[in-house]
Amino acid sequence: VCDTAGEETEDSIVCYTTIRPDCLLLDGGVLRAVAMIEIVAQACAVYVGVNASREGKPPRVGMLVGCREAEFLVDHITAGDELTITVCRVFGHVQVAAFTGVVARAGAVVARVHLSVVDAEMALGAPADQEPARGAAGAQESET
Repeated sequence: VCDTAGEETEDSIVCYTTIRPDCLLLDGGVLRAVAMIEIVAQACAVYVGVNASREGKPPRVGMLVGCREAEFLVDHITAGDELTITVCRVFGHVQVAAFTGVVARAGAVVARVHLSVVDAEMALGAPADQEPARGAAGAQESET
């Protein structure tokens, strides 16, 4: 869902995306506000992947386990809208982390969310230094 990653710090990253007409999150031609939770989760995955790469580690499969808070300032987003997604890690441990995310369109905030994520592989018992598991199709989730 994220097209490009931009500015990054130790605890944050900014991602950019344009909602395309073939976006899987579109419902009846619009992206419902609640789908912005997934967009923020995808930006969290980019943050985690960039940090893993910086440390010379392979990307890991993560899982969204909770949305503590969400504020939607619009009813929907439409195809063609350009979004800026900023995520900040609030805290993080080896297996679990919390992020805040802000989604903006044309410079105006359209959503704010607070997410909890886990390292799915560790939750299933794989050590943190082990190669990531591959999915049923052999594909590795690295950018999503």
